[in-house]
Amino acid sequence: MKIEEIYKAWQEEKRQIEIHKEFSDEVMDRIYQYEREKRKSLFDIQQLIELISAHSLAKAGLVAAGAVTGLVRIAFVVCTFLRT
Repeated sequence: MKIEEIYKAWQEEKRQIEIHKEFSDEVMDRIYQYEREKRKSLFDIQQLIELISAHSLAKAGLVAAGAVTGLVRIAFVVCTFLRT
């Protein structure tokens, strides 16, 4: 029971803290300011994804590059097995 009394006293103490009315506005303003000031990276992956998804030729090129990469990997594995 002692722990419960301590907890209730702590709750009462915390309820006495007053926060001014503009507190949430100030916090949100600082968050927005941080987002605006955040330095953009040199390579924006989101912009690259949007660029590729907007152009069908870019999509075809990406699929072709994936296919070539897969074929090269298969050739490498086959060559490795044949040498052993």
